[in-house]
Amino acid sequence: MKLFLVVALVLLGTISACQLHEGSPEQDVPAEQDEEEPGEPEPPCPTESESFRMIVPGTEAHTSRYVFVKNYQRFRKAQKLCARCYHGHLASIHSHLANALLRCIAHTHIKLGLVWIGGITCRRHRHLHSCWVDHSSWNYSNWARKNPQHVRKTCVALSTAGGHWRSVCCRARLPFICEY
Repeated sequence: MKLFLVVALVLLGTISACQLHEGSPEQDVPAEQDEEEPGEPEPPCPTESESFRMIVPGTEAHTSRYVFVKNYQRFRKAQKLCARCYHGHLASIHSHLANALLRCIAHTHIKLGLVWIGGITCRRHRHLHSCWVDHSSWNYSNWARKNPQHVRKTCVALSTAGGHWRSVCCRARLPFICEY
């Protein structure tokens, strides 16, 4: 099934500009941004020109649908937009293949260093704890060297350069991937 999916994407030209292996240097994590303003109005749902959709075929119960949004948002606002506009959540990633496909598509269309995915990392009782916002199991990770960072709560971003994950201040503004 995985081979079929990769072959289908190559034939469609979706991943022809990408490599499904690591090797590109990671981008730097953006500096922290200002706090959210209380009472700040909700941004409108992204337009067709600000986003694009991708469906990863599978069994009926396992077909994955994604929306890549080019608008820069803080993690919490991105999550709210995923819920309000797409009835979904920031994407959770559970395999190397899914990580590679999402990285490749994001790199092809967004061409930015980092995009939000739905992971949060924090300390609990002196131990690192990572979780997905959709409450699915944390059964795969692809952390960059020296990540995750454990100083405080951080949110997880996917690097479009090499596919590694980075701990980023949740107040940083990044494009994002919704899953619905």
